[in-house]
Order: sequence, then C-alpha cells, then structure tokens
Amino acid sequence: MSKILVDFLLTNYAQTNLSAWDTLRVLLSECSLQQFQAKGFEVDCGDIRSHYWVQLDDCWLDCGRTNAYNADIIRVTDDDVRRAKIIGLQECALLSSAQINLLCMQNAHFDHC
Repeated sequence: MSKILVDFLLTNYAQTNLSAWDTLRVLLSECSLQQFQAKGFEVDCGDIRSHYWVQLDDCWLDCGRTNAYNADIIRVTDDDVRRAKIIGLQECALLSSAQINLLCMQNAHFDHC
C-alpha cells in the first residue's frame, strides 16, 4: 500500500514547486486523507541547511531544505537514511483536499506573476 501511495505522491506533486514546508504539509495531509500513517521530520543531511522528510513505513521522501521556497520531492535512498540525523518530529495542521488544491493553485498563480 505504501508503495502505491508514494508513487501517487511523487507523480501527483512532481510539478507543484511548493516550499519545503508546504510540501511537507501537503504530503502529510494527503497521507492522512488516504488514511495512511506518515510522520514528518526535520533531518540533518550533512548539508548546509536541514531538510524536511516524510516517512511512510520504510520509505522516506525529501521535501527539500527547510529554507527552500521551491523544492522538489525526492525519494531518499537507504544510504542517505543511514547517514542522516533526525533533529526532530515536525507537526503541522493537516489540510483538507480543498485546501491542498487551493494551496497548489495559489502557488501556481503567484509563480507566474
């Protein structure tokens, strides 16, 4: 089930170009809407800035650097998971499907202005 959901998330939100924080919110919200348990984390990847990651069972998705205003969603490799250090759990207000759609539409609109 988690593989299907991960593939859906990667496909559906590949071109949204949201901030890392908004991407984290959208992914956690989508998982909740699909009645799937997921967790969000701030993670030290050895980069200059920490990243937001989402964990769905044994699969991890990188939402981007914490200060990224335009981030891609990337599937995290097992090696990257082993090297990373979790800074802390990230909790956010979950969005409804209508709120997710509005957030993506607003972002697309302002991205072209």
